Amino acid sequence: MNYLSLLRKRWKRLKLPIVFYHTTFVENASLILKEQKIIANEGQSICKENNGVVSLSDNITKGIIEFFGNVVFEFDAVSLRRKNKSIAPRDYGISEDDIAKYDELPFFENEWVAPKKLKFDLADINKVLLITSRDFKESTFEDVVTILKSKDIEYCFLSERWLADNVIPDITRYFFRIENWNEFNEVAKHV
Repeated sequence: MNYLSLLRKRWKRLKLPIVFYHTTFVENASLILKEQKIIANEGQSICKENNGVVSLSDNITKGIIEFFGNVVFEFDAVSLRRKNKSIAPRDYGISEDDIAKYDELPFFENEWVAPKKLKFDLADINKVLLITSRDFKESTFEDVVTILKSKDIEYCFLSERWLADNVIPDITRYFFRIENWNEFNEVAKHV
């Protein structure tokens, strides 16, 4: 069994996400596809915090779309991690006993991060979700669709109204990520 197969098997056993999403504004999408990399805090975003990380999520909500944009790259999680060994769940450094801190911390849905830059091949993209809304009709994405077709990348339009709200942070999911990530890293060292 090769390294990638072992990695996928362990990843699946620990119930880590099978996909990572990166969300960006339509203005950024063509450059990301052309350069096949995503650089932290580069391009259009409502969230202007210069935090030096590329945000990834393992679920998509209306809140993520509102803050980070309406073009969503869906990557194969294992393939992307293999090319970017620094991808890890964001660790706020708290334990499950620190209940008082839950309200202080954002626990935002994009709990996976890669410092500074994320590299990928076009084959790592499962598909691109183009999120439509009252303000963003399908015609808004014409330039991106042209590029996706020329690169033979699967895409689909998805209405924002079908996405889940993100009113309540998923603290259980956060702790699950952190706990299983430590176990995964221990196992992955010996592969």
